[in-house]
Amino acid sequence: MSKLEKRSTERETLLGEVEQDWDKAAKELSETATELARVREENSGFKQKADELELEITRVRGENDGFKEKIDELQLEVTQVREENNEFKTKIDELQLEAAQVLTAGFGAALEQFACKFPDIDLSEFSVYNEVVDGKIMPLT
Repeated sequence: MSKLEKRSTERETLLGEVEQDWDKAAKELSETATELARVREENSGFKQKADELELEITRVRGENDGFKEKIDELQLEVTQVREENNEFKTKIDELQLEAAQVLTAGFGAALEQFACKFPDIDLSEFSVYNEVVDGKIMPLT
């Protein structure tokens, strides 16, 4: 087997490993996106619940001033729901950051592997912020 054939075989093996790493990162990203969608959906429910509770507070106040205790309970519940809403917003931000980190780390690991196997190849044009358009590497649009 010639040196060129050996390098070609090594390149194909490495590309297979890179594709596996990419697939793994894509799966993790997909799972994170699914979790993000679920959290956003729950977040939407909390906002709606808070709005409903605000309306309930207004209704109770209008009916009878003697319902002060009920109003206080509802206000406490609204506060708790808002706190949960804020926690979900924080979780959404964390999940988005985690998804970006997973993708970037996977891409970086793939580049390192490629550079290890093919040290004479200039990898500076490769970036997680590029895409292939008509057979050319272009910045993401």
